[in-house]
Amino acid sequence: MRVPTKLVLGLAGASAIILGAHHIREFRTQERELTDNAKREMRVLGTALQVAIENALRDQQISDIHEILEPLKLKDSAIDVLFFNAAGLFTGHPFGSRSSAELVREAAQEVTASQQAVVRVLGPAAHSRMVGIFPLRREHGANLGSVAVVRSLDGLRADLRALAVSTTFSTLTLIAGVAGVAWFLVHLYVRRPLMKLMAAMKEVRAGDLTANVSVQRSDELGLLTAEFNSMVGELENARRSLIEASESREALEAGLRRVDKLATLGQLSAGLAHEIGSPLQILNGRARALVGRTDLPADVRRIARIFEEQSDRIAKIVEQLLAVVRRKPAHWGEIDVGATVAPIVDLIAHEARRRGVRLEFERPNALFKIVADVDQVQQVTLNLLSNALRATPPDGLVRLALAGSSFKTAEGTGERPSVSLVVEDTGCGISEGSLGRIFEPFFTTWSEAGGAGLGLSVVKSIVDGHGGAIAVFTEKNVGTRFTVHFPVAGAPTFEGLVA
Repeated sequence: MRVPTKLVLGLAGASAIILGAHHIREFRTQERELTDNAKREMRVLGTALQVAIENALRDQQISDIHEILEPLKLKDSAIDVLFFNAAGLFTGHPFGSRSSAELVREAAQEVTASQQAVVRVLGPAAHSRMVGIFPLRREHGANLGSVAVVRSLDGLRADLRALAVSTTFSTLTLIAGVAGVAWFLVHLYVRRPLMKLMAAMKEVRAGDLTANVSVQRSDELGLLTAEFNSMVGELENARRSLIEASESREALEAGLRRVDKLATLGQLSAGLAHEIGSPLQILNGRARALVGRTDLPADVRRIARIFEEQSDRIAKIVEQLLAVVRRKPAHWGEIDVGATVAPIVDLIAHEARRRGVRLEFERPNALFKIVADVDQVQQVTLNLLSNALRATPPDGLVRLALAGSSFKTAEGTGERPSVSLVVEDTGCGISEGSLGRIFEPFFTTWSEAGGAGLGLSVVKSIVDGHGGAIAVFTEKNVGTRFTVHFPVAGAPTFEGLVA
């Protein structure tokens, strides 16, 4: 059973008990007052009859008694008038029935003996009658008997029943009204706020810690709602803190893994440069010499050319490894990004035409300058455009766009103004499983095409060194967009962040 229902039923029950007790007391008071009034009327009537009958008997005018009683009987047929002799015996007078005589016989004998009038209620509760017995005496006090007046109380009982029905109906009406008003007030001030609070709790349980309940009252439910809102706000702050702590921990773990990989790469690169650098140069030189000799058979020169190309590839991979772990000192300066990347666009345009890919370059007339190393910015642009061309099929589009922008720093200190370098393609996109690993060294999806998996790792390292940020958006069979943010000149300095 719901709380509002319990409250309404409890209030209705309490009202019924209180009003019922009150009306029962009022009913008994009314019954007592009506009975007392009936007794007073009986005493007045009996006394009047007593005096009139005694006068008629003294004057020997028996006919006067009939003249007195006949109008009385006609006026109220429920009244019986009985006469008893000096011995207390019923005389059989026609104005009273024998059943009434039997009812008052004992009381008549008592009055005859005591010579004192008696007024009382006699008979069973359902058929009780008001009885008044008055002694009849001569002038000198001789006992003539008594006269008994018997009146049925059926009318009185009917009035009491009507009063009881009316009282019960008014009580039930009042209880129904009280219950209706109580239900409305409970619904307005208790149930509806509780339902709102319950709905907000369900939202919180579903994970929505922004749920809030409006507080427009200062009673206990208002205080409860305010406490609930405060609790939800604290939970949201705690969850945000946990998320930030988790993200910071993940970033730290990723950084540690990256440092560990870079350390491994450093050792590997130093070993490779030392162990295979010199022999590789010798072999490459011999291969070039063989390619240049015209006196050798064509098959020999073809094999020598393959040997030359593959040795160049190995040397290039070693150089990329060294670029990742031992990047040369940056030459910082305020540069125009548009002027810096334009030569790279011109350089890559030939390869785009050869692949049948349309290359677009969007460059605003005015951009903020950035503090950066020209060579490293060009390397970022070259790597991103090369990857975009490799992923884009013929008749596709590769677009490089520069624009003013801002980005949120990793330290959470707010937005920093930047120049964004956006490279978009209409290629096949990056799979969900690969997206989280594209900046890892040696991770590549182009191994069959000769990819070493170092290009995006170098890009990430350069962008981090410039205090910037890089974001990736990809959609399968639609394309990929890389957005690089370089902080503008005049933004908070980042010396010391670059390796």
